[in-house]
Amino acid sequence: MNELEYLSKAPNPVNKSAKAVSSPPTKDQIHTMTTDQLVKMLMSPEMSKPVNAAQRQQVIKILQEREGNAFVDRILGKSSGRTKK
Repeated sequence: MNELEYLSKAPNPVNKSAKAVSSPPTKDQIHTMTTDQLVKMLMSPEMSKPVNAAQRQQVIKILQEREGNAFVDRILGKSSGRTKK
């Protein structure tokens, strides 16, 4: 390819359109989610960001109401503080 051909070729267009980002579930949608869905959402890396702290607390509260504190402690990896004999 000679220099003129190289310079006259138009570059490939760059696709700058943003990918569709799913919006976080609303308060009402969170209450209708299954326990498995809530656990998946709680364990996602996105939920550890400070901007999602309120939503994270809401999910934890719902899981505590449905399954109990021991369940939530296991999910979050917290120890109960009790020692086995």
